[in-house]
Amino acid sequence: MSAPQSQRRTIILEDFIPYQLSVTAGTLSGAISDLFERKYRIQIPEWRILMTLAENGPLSAFEVADKSSMDRARVSRAQRRMTDLGLIIINTDEMDRRRTILELTTAGWQIVDTIVPDADRTGDWLLAALDEEEQKQLKNLLRKLRLRTLELQEKGGFSDDLL
Repeated sequence: MSAPQSQRRTIILEDFIPYQLSVTAGTLSGAISDLFERKYRIQIPEWRILMTLAENGPLSAFEVADKSSMDRARVSRAQRRMTDLGLIIINTDEMDRRRTILELTTAGWQIVDTIVPDADRTGDWLLAALDEEEQKQLKNLLRKLRLRTLELQEKGGFSDDLL
């Protein structure tokens, strides 16, 4: 027999930070995704690959996955579509013929050049809800939480001894 509902412990989702971060990120990602699909005909994974390659130069799919915090399967699916769209080319690494390198094409760079101002305006619009000090605090807090999630990832996820 289960405990009466009045004796059960529950989580109030509105107060649960992982839930709040997830909902906020999901809502924002959906809005950005709609804009990018409508305006540029690309999806969020493709945008992340474009920005990762623009920032870092040619990379292997593994390196793109690592630097963009995406799983390899998602990178693989997106890279096929991006190749079909002419946004990237895939070259064989001269030093290691088993390794492939993703590189932006001229068309890929053109999309990067047009997306960056939109991305900047989107970020500015979002942060306009906060004053300058709050923006600094948010960036610092997000950096700390990101480092903590990396620690969690290195430990293989939550376990009883971690908590």
